[in-house]
Amino acid sequence: MPNYILPALLGLLLSATGASAQTARTQRPPSSVVVANETLLDVAVSDSSTTYLVFGGPVSLVDVGMANNYLVKIEANAVFVRAKRKNAPPTPMLIRYGSKYWMGRLVFVNRPVLQLYDFQKDGALGMSGIGTAAGSAPENELALDKEEEKKSRVEGKLSKLRKAKEEHQAVAVVDNDLVLSLANVRNDKDFTYLRFKVINKTNIDYNVDFTDFQLVENAQKKFLARKKNEARRPLAPSGGLANQIITGRTTGYLTYAIPLYAATERGYLEVTLRELNGARVLVLPVPSRVINRASTI
Repeated sequence: MPNYILPALLGLLLSATGASAQTARTQRPPSSVVVANETLLDVAVSDSSTTYLVFGGPVSLVDVGMANNYLVKIEANAVFVRAKRKNAPPTPMLIRYGSKYWMGRLVFVNRPVLQLYDFQKDGALGMSGIGTAAGSAPENELALDKEEEKKSRVEGKLSKLRKAKEEHQAVAVVDNDLVLSLANVRNDKDFTYLRFKVINKTNIDYNVDFTDFQLVENAQKKFLARKKNEARRPLAPSGGLANQIITGRTTGYLTYAIPLYAATERGYLEVTLRELNGARVLVLPVPSRVINRASTI
């Protein structure tokens, strides 16, 4: 090979390598905004309950390595995750919130010990006062699976609520020939117990997949037609069954227990039912006064 060809080939190789490296640098977020441990933090996920991740800013991107194995939903500064099947393989996950990035790993477990991961403090998992290394104390107290007696008591109260006479038919929403209404609500010192009525006027079964609960505050204060200072906080359900089906032309009831909270007159509980393999979403706002004035159980 003539000597003048070698320098030319070397120059082409260096140019290609430099271009490739430059492309990689533009696609990778700066290290200063990535929050990650030397070993990725494992986030426990099951196929029968939802795992919640809350961050200190609005979430704009969630990238899951094996996306076909996990259901992911973004809601303001929270990410809801659930496995689509049992024994889903572990997979990395990248989340962008505000101008920062967080990296972790989804790991399937049958019964997650922790269902609420609080990353609101600089993307680091908040530590609780109970001495657990898994993270902050979840709003869902039953997620810790430490008090079987309390769990049995909650399920007993839900069973009692199912036998109560309907009291709040006026709190309802109608969409796509489906009616979602609040039938009953009760409180105790730890939880709010809710019973919903679903009327399916269609011939197609309504398979309740996700049931989301969010406390919304300051929703009525508006400025230039925009909601001002609205705050949303996800509430993890502590009781109730997943994947409940309301068959066509029938009426069914759903019961849940959520952590007890105090809301102002401007606040309300937003309940969202999402359909499995369907687009019929039902959103029901429950006024705070209905819950604040509910009887004890």
